[in-house]
Amino acid sequence: MTFGFLAILAALLISSLRQSVGRKALWATALAVFAISALHLSRPHSHDNFWLMELIGHQASLPLALAILYQDFRFAFADLFLKRALSLLIVTAAACGFYWLIAGYFYSGEAVAVSSDTKFIAANLTFWVATALLFPFINQLAGWFVNRVVLRRVSYNDLQGEIMRSISKSETIQSALDNVCEELKSALTVGSAEWRQISVSSGVAHPKLVESKPGAAEILIPTSDQPNYQITLVNFIGGRRLLSEEIGMLENVALLTARRIDGLRVTHERCEQELREQEFSKLATEAELRALRAQINPHFLFNALTTISYLIKTAPDKANDTLMRLTKLLRGVLRSNDEFQTLGEEIALVESYLEIERARFEERLAVTIIVPENLKNLKIPSLILQPLVENAIKHGISPKKEGGRITISAQNGGGTLLLNVEDTGNGVDADDLRGRREHRIGLNNVEERLRLYFEDKANLEIDSRVGRGTSVRISIRLDAPVLAVTREPAASITAAI
Repeated sequence: MTFGFLAILAALLISSLRQSVGRKALWATALAVFAISALHLSRPHSHDNFWLMELIGHQASLPLALAILYQDFRFAFADLFLKRALSLLIVTAAACGFYWLIAGYFYSGEAVAVSSDTKFIAANLTFWVATALLFPFINQLAGWFVNRVVLRRVSYNDLQGEIMRSISKSETIQSALDNVCEELKSALTVGSAEWRQISVSSGVAHPKLVESKPGAAEILIPTSDQPNYQITLVNFIGGRRLLSEEIGMLENVALLTARRIDGLRVTHERCEQELREQEFSKLATEAELRALRAQINPHFLFNALTTISYLIKTAPDKANDTLMRLTKLLRGVLRSNDEFQTLGEEIALVESYLEIERARFEERLAVTIIVPENLKNLKIPSLILQPLVENAIKHGISPKKEGGRITISAQNGGGTLLLNVEDTGNGVDADDLRGRREHRIGLNNVEERLRLYFEDKANLEIDSRVGRGTSVRISIRLDAPVLAVTREPAASITAAI
């Protein structure tokens, strides 16, 4: 028996090389006690043997059985046996201690009186009733000790709160499920916790937990819409099985996760819908802007062709020169489809247009252009000044026999870009100005484009007085996003024609 015990002990130590020292000591002690039991049972017995030794010898195999249960089935062992055993041991110890205390008090060697017997019975009954009333608390205390000290389990209420806080911070469905799997893997001591996307025939309103095979469990996340998700827990450590407390916790976690996934889906759908609406609005705005710009080019072209037609009859050489300038101007206009260009490029376009108009007006048209160097690289909507210059010539300078002057200027007015087009024409009164603003294509076009581009960050003002001319001012706040420097500064533009 000695050699057999040593052989088994050597095999035990070899098989438990990777285990901790405490675990090896536990196994060796349990095996030694079991050997004592075998040694005791192999000896002849008599009625003279001490009863305590007989009890220890016959029950010495229990530590080995308990060690096996703790090693391979410690969760089931703790849930099914250890909690109840600990509760009963506490109650038994308390009962024995109280009984010995009371017996020692009432039976101290003196004669027992009837009154003493009555008090003794009353004290025992009182203690039994108190023990029965306190047993639920004792059972709860034993459960807390086994869960927290022996098994080191987490509080499932705290775990649910932690999972709720974790998934509430998740921005995507994938990150929420990853966080849930990570929390469950740590709390339930499983080898792996993974999620996957599944499809079910119809929507489910409650979580469904299935122990697919020993040491594994699957729980369905009951989301309102497809696809659904399933969390799989595999390789429970220590032979753990899911009991009612764990199942209830997992069902609550599944419901919390499903509600968070539904919330994320609604949020993402709302964001996608808003993005689609913004895209539709952007496309509609761009189409409207292209239509507005298309109104300008033919209007400008028709006026230029009218001038050339007039010059063909009166001055063929000038007509040819003007036609070449118009060709150059149209190349510049059509070369780019950008909705914005720099203020310097816009002024160059206006100068080309004025050269064409001067071929018709000759000395009757005088022009002054003043643009500071620090403003000429700001981006403004294309062809935003040309319609104003065209109106100034058509309605201000053209009706006067002696002609007049047009002044184009730009300045920084305290964080606002101010563009002015002034003429020395006849001017109009307020009622006439209101009617012209409603029916003129050029002015309506400029106002509508400013509204679409800048909303409340741009404005168009017209000041016209009879006999003194008209002034048109465009104001655009410099913090508007399109007013950005795009290229190296060119020479300052100051011209008088």
